Amino acid sequence: MRLPPLPPGLEVYRPADVLGSSVLVVEDEAAMLQQLRIDLHDLGYRPSVAATVLEAHNVLENERVAAVLLDLVLDEHEDSGFELLTWIRQHHPGLPVIVLSAAQVNSASIRRAYELGASSYFVKGNVPMAHIYSDLAARLVERGTGRPGTYRFGRLEFDPTRRSAKLGERDVRLTQQQAAVILFLAQGSKPATARDLIEAGLFR
Repeated sequence: MRLPPLPPGLEVYRPADVLGSSVLVVEDEAAMLQQLRIDLHDLGYRPSVAATVLEAHNVLENERVAAVLLDLVLDEHEDSGFELLTWIRQHHPGLPVIVLSAAQVNSASIRRAYELGASSYFVKGNVPMAHIYSDLAARLVERGTGRPGTYRFGRLEFDPTRRSAKLGERDVRLTQQQAAVILFLAQGSKPATARDLIEAGLFR
């Protein structure tokens, strides 16, 4: 797969396997939300945005999301970001959640975020955005077996680039459509309906 050119100033880790992944951005600061949305789009992701916990719940319950960028300090109340992180871990345990926070957040909050299941933690302004986007790509890769583009579900290992699956010691050759369906299911945060598959062009 030929990668599109990187946007100026965003020299990031971006393997072809993660392009097209849907990323939810939860951020209540309008300017930051817009910047994250634009950057993710330019990097080849499909960004969804939410400014409140309720909006984030709605996206996660109705759309297929591969990862979340979560602003820990939302305006609703002090613990809203932590509560959303807890909810995500309860309902989408395998979903990568990269936490972003304001500089005034203390070390106890950082520890709490990791204890609640944050995949990564970054303080806004302390690291380049390219670092955060590279970590996002790495977390998407790690969601499989640790090898780019490979996914594991119990005893089943799936390699979309080779259109092959392995169940225990048994090798299974897949058709192009079968591989596309499995990849679509693997990258989502919720079970897919027949309508989801049709809208994705996997069935007619």
